[in-house]
Amino acid sequence: MKLVLKTHWQEPTRRRLEAIRALQERNEAALLGLLEAYLINYSRKQAALSPRTLKNYRLALRDFLAWWWPPESPAPREPIQKSSRDTLARYVASLQTQGSHLEPHEPLSPGSIALRLVGVRQFYRALEWAGVLVAPSSPPAPRDPTPPEEKRPALPLPWYRRLLGYLEQKDDPASVRDRLAVRLAGECGLRVAELVGLRVEDVLLEERLLVVRGKGGKQRSVPLPRSLLPDLEAWLRLRRALAPAGEPHLLLRSLKNGRLGKRLSANGLWWRITQHYQAIGLPSRYSGLHMLRHTAGTRFYRTSRDLHATARLLGHASPSTSAIYAKMDLEGLFRVMDRLDEEGE
Repeated sequence: MKLVLKTHWQEPTRRRLEAIRALQERNEAALLGLLEAYLINYSRKQAALSPRTLKNYRLALRDFLAWWWPPESPAPREPIQKSSRDTLARYVASLQTQGSHLEPHEPLSPGSIALRLVGVRQFYRALEWAGVLVAPSSPPAPRDPTPPEEKRPALPLPWYRRLLGYLEQKDDPASVRDRLAVRLAGECGLRVAELVGLRVEDVLLEERLLVVRGKGGKQRSVPLPRSLLPDLEAWLRLRRALAPAGEPHLLLRSLKNGRLGKRLSANGLWWRITQHYQAIGLPSRYSGLHMLRHTAGTRFYRTSRDLHATARLLGHASPSTSAIYAKMDLEGLFRVMDRLDEEGE
């Protein structure tokens, strides 16, 4: 996403004065402008940020400001220059107990809290860049509230099969669509945005390929498992009969009159899949749609033992991003070794 660095953020002295004034006045728009200016400067040295990443950072800052200086309060909880690890720990604790500080007050998953924390960290770095904070004094992030063993769990195969079996028993259009979405995420590793962004023209049945538009507008070709083709063909048949003319997207909303509507939103898909999780009694530690993508990555790596191939499947810019699957596999090997040691004693 291309952003333009506004003039008043370019000159260091003026940048510092503008940032201090924005903090004193709790000027949310100006602080969002500072964050964007810092991100522009950062992206010149690193990589362009996706619209979704920018949206997450803005949301994190707005939520943090609502906690740090509530609109109904005459003053902030503490001067930003006195922020410490404890400041962010209290902020995280409030997210865990109260949820979002914006309207409506939505409960947040551990993954969403971690995203908020990343965005707030970028805000503190923007304040360092503006000269409001000295780098060593900015608060280090508190520990991720999610225990290590709980991070990004893959859905165990028995539960995945149970989910597919549950959806297979239903023949309404929405359930046929949901089963396809689950399989595209859980076996082809598609992101949520990639799923809802798929177009009919992206499906190459004869070649068994999907053309996927990933982060930064990059395209990749994803092979389709043979076992997935019947689900895809079943949905395409329903779609041809029920979809509005001229609608290009693959996954569509199901209407009350039995017809199909416009493109299914990411939130709509999340809500549907969450309902299916609850219907099969899935434990709460397994949640969200990204878990299914993580499931695909885990299974693919354990079969292929090839980080480059795993990165290509998932659309990772570098195999190092896919290294989490190798690490998990190594932990599994250590558990096997420990069991062998116990048997030898």
